[in-house]
Amino acid sequence: MVSSHFRGRIMLGCAFALVACGVLPWPRLPGSRAEASIDMWGDSPPTEAAILADRILRRRSDDLLFEVKQRGELIAEIEQILSQIRDAYPAMTEIGVRETHQPRTLLIGLKPDLLEAVSKLANGRGGSAVPRTGHVEFDTLNASLGLQAVEPLSRLPGGPVIFHFGEHLNIDAAIRAYTAIEGVEYAEPDTFLGDGSDIDAYKSRGTWNFVARKAWGDCPSGCLYQELFFFTVEGGEVDQIEAAQAMNMAAFAELVATRGW
Repeated sequence: MVSSHFRGRIMLGCAFALVACGVLPWPRLPGSRAEASIDMWGDSPPTEAAILADRILRRRSDDLLFEVKQRGELIAEIEQILSQIRDAYPAMTEIGVRETHQPRTLLIGLKPDLLEAVSKLANGRGGSAVPRTGHVEFDTLNASLGLQAVEPLSRLPGGPVIFHFGEHLNIDAAIRAYTAIEGVEYAEPDTFLGDGSDIDAYKSRGTWNFVARKAWGDCPSGCLYQELFFFTVEGGEVDQIEAAQAMNMAAFAELVATRGW
């Protein structure tokens, strides 16, 4: 569901929705916020493995930042397993990991006093010092999360401010932390509109359980049709599980229910 806090960004969301049925995890459209952010900060779009690793880590960690080594190892493992699945079942190359929101970015709604202070912050990336608003708890959290820049939405008076962070941000934990601070009205992901094919995974007792969702039919409005493919990977061995059998397996059933598929 599209949040009411950023309906002013509906045109950008519609642009992303045009490719929602494809396999690209993070579409770069001319003039889009995504392209501007990449060019501004010198970042590259996250890989499929990075998107999926962060998704998995968010479900099992309450830490504000992911541990660098653990995240890197998980990304490498997922890259290998995705390759193994696609080598064994070439049709799966048509389904990619789909990002649901702008990476490393939050839209934060602030009460007037804090909004005024934040709006004065420099947007430059130079230097390591984090701009200070004078709100101790807020400034401390910004520093802890590795805030890189703020970007007020000048076309929406009183609207949200865009916060850009480093790549190890646990976006769910950050949202909880910001919304607990006095002066913050809400914090939420910069969500892409539309729906599309995607992949999710869960590891249990050394076995990876992957669900690949092929979705089609008016995906900008939510996709009319879908087909789910289930795989287990253990010790380099890839097995495809029939849908009826997979949905009787707790790991798969929970994953599908969590994603609303």
